[in-house]
Amino acid sequence: MAESVLSLAATLARIRALAHERQLDVDEILNVAALAERTGVPAGLTAALLRGEEFADPTPGEAEETVRRRAAFLYAASRDTNGRPYAVADIAAAIGAAPWWVGNLVAGRELPHLRHCAEFAAFFGREVTFLTDTPAQAVNRALQPAVQSLNNGSGDLMADLMDQYGLVSISTRGEALTRTQETLLLGMITSMLSAEEVR
Repeated sequence: MAESVLSLAATLARIRALAHERQLDVDEILNVAALAERTGVPAGLTAALLRGEEFADPTPGEAEETVRRRAAFLYAASRDTNGRPYAVADIAAAIGAAPWWVGNLVAGRELPHLRHCAEFAAFFGREVTFLTDTPAQAVNRALQPAVQSLNNGSGDLMADLMDQYGLVSISTRGEALTRTQETLLLGMITSMLSAEEVR
């Protein structure tokens, strides 16, 4: 636990320092609702972590409960290309698991084993760490795109991103972005494009 908490503490300190230096709204960057939505960590716990509160390492039973809760969250938050929840049978076929196992997992019920979790997470385009991270690790991981964006060199974030990835334009649908919103958007884009490069 100490390592993940220290890592989160260092990330939060870095974000606060850079936001202050660049005159950005740190509360907008450390948005509890948005972080909870991205991580599956309950909003109250996310807020406590952002305040610097520490929590004991989870017991094996609590760790398994976290996997089940996050799997149910990931399933509930995801939609297929038609905007509908994924069919349990389709997920099961894709990951080589029994439909009853996937059904129980997405319902958050206890399972005799969790061996298909990496494949389940991959089905939704996530690493298995999405399911297994402690809350501090999950929040810390979700904040990394913001750190990358804040660390961006020249100060002209859009120009840097477009140069780095050869983008022609970035549409914001006619809405002017605040500097903080721009920083968050670019962190998200950088994270997605970096992940594509790794594949």
